[in-house]
Amino acid sequence: MKRLYDLADNLDTVDEIATALHRAGISDWNFHVLSKDDAGLYTHHLHSATPLHRRDVIRTGERGALLGFGAGLLAAIFSALLLELSPVYNMIVFAIAIVLPTLFGAWVGGLVGLSLENHKVTRFHRDIEAGRALLMIDVDRAHHRRIQLMMQAFAVQPGGEDSTFIAPFTLSHA
Repeated sequence: MKRLYDLADNLDTVDEIATALHRAGISDWNFHVLSKDDAGLYTHHLHSATPLHRRDVIRTGERGALLGFGAGLLAAIFSALLLELSPVYNMIVFAIAIVLPTLFGAWVGGLVGLSLENHKVTRFHRDIEAGRALLMIDVDRAHHRRIQLMMQAFAVQPGGEDSTFIAPFTLSHA
């Protein structure tokens, strides 16, 4: 799935686009708006961006889990080499030494991500702060080109496209 990004100057334009997208078969679950004007989003009945769209919880949580897994794997290897345990206890220690740091890393990473703006929307930060609205439209291959052409009929600034997949070590678009 692809995510299309477009910037609109006001929520009236976004409201018109939402109506056109609904007619084109795009549901509210595949269309989100990121704006400072939360009250305006509510009065226009627009599907606001979720906290996962706003914050970098997923990516930093994945990073933390991977780092925790690496640290746990090292601890498990050292414990297996240093401790003279039976094979059953060795496996239990090995599992605990991997699982606990992985979970702790994911938790800490997620907490860090709560304080960071989502890396996929940082390039639009100035526009959003200036009062513009960011439209995020998730489309499949069958609708991709048609939605891009449809958006050209509206007074929006294309912001590019990206995958909806969140990889832990992707770079920011800023």
